[in-house]
Amino acid sequence: MKLDFTPRAELADYEWNNQTGRWRRPELDRETIKELSQRSTLNGLLRIGLLVLFLAASAAATIAVSRINVWLAIPLLYVYYFFYGFWVPIGHELQHKVVFARSADWFSESLYFFVQTILWNSPRYARISHRLHHRYTMVRGVDPETDWPEVFTSKWVRQFLFSFIRGILVVGSIQELGKAVMMQIRRILGQRDRMMRDHCSEKDIRTIRIESAAILLIHLAVVAAALYFRRWEPIALVTIAWQMGWSIEGLWHQTEHVGRLYNVDEQRLCTRSIAVNPLVRMLYWGLDDHVDHHMFPSIPSRNLPKLHKILKRDLAEPRGMIDCWREMFAIAREKDQHPDSEYVPIQV
Repeated sequence: MKLDFTPRAELADYEWNNQTGRWRRPELDRETIKELSQRSTLNGLLRIGLLVLFLAASAAATIAVSRINVWLAIPLLYVYYFFYGFWVPIGHELQHKVVFARSADWFSESLYFFVQTILWNSPRYARISHRLHHRYTMVRGVDPETDWPEVFTSKWVRQFLFSFIRGILVVGSIQELGKAVMMQIRRILGQRDRMMRDHCSEKDIRTIRIESAAILLIHLAVVAAALYFRRWEPIALVTIAWQMGWSIEGLWHQTEHVGRLYNVDEQRLCTRSIAVNPLVRMLYWGLDDHVDHHMFPSIPSRNLPKLHKILKRDLAEPRGMIDCWREMFAIAREKDQHPDSEYVPIQV
């Protein structure tokens, strides 16, 4: 893949300024933003119901076929894991509180806790982390969701991709499950990572500890029930399902920022959108229009296609998932030789 690179020194006008903390973004009139920001409880319920239907159908098919032949059930189990990974976009949208009408906030927060429980993460921790991610996207030392190595190399990208492949092949997912258990234990004991030390109040810490204890107990109860009734289904369909599903969904999800520029004040430089097929678009809840989402995070995912039509002429043409990874590798190979070179996807 042939990409054009620019010396970092030529992008001085786009350097992040901690004093102002301002992002560049296109101007939209208030009425357009207000119209696009309308929530829809019915739309949210229908889209969540669709994912639940896919999960129920693939789980039922897996169990039915396993009674005939376990090996034949494995492909169906992977179909289940494929759909399971798309709880992530739902959890992401619930973090922003823009899915359901404000009168249904109680339901939204209850569903948010359920989703974060199956994703093995404290709801309070996830929301604070994501708020920082939007406020300081790709700002080193602050954005907790893009805390990758200082030196971006092709070796690191290969290892990063291999981690998803290992997850899909189960070995990596078992390791990630162990890490998730240990993370809950550390949080319960009050151990703090950098984000918690720098950005969480004592009240936040207490909430994270309580939520982490609840998440761990819920998952332990699932495992205990599986062992008591001597059934494999709860462990395969619940306990390790997130780690398996994330390994698949992450092939799309992790294209959002890897290889983009650190410490700039322009979302089009530090964020990447992705072209997806109709099925993934239906499940992905607007994360494919990721640049648009970062520019206007208050707009629900259901309206991001409308927003994209308005912004399209100012945005880079999104690539498909495979081409996004090819782009990431091409950027890494360039940085192996010229660390100060940057790929600029738009004309600046």
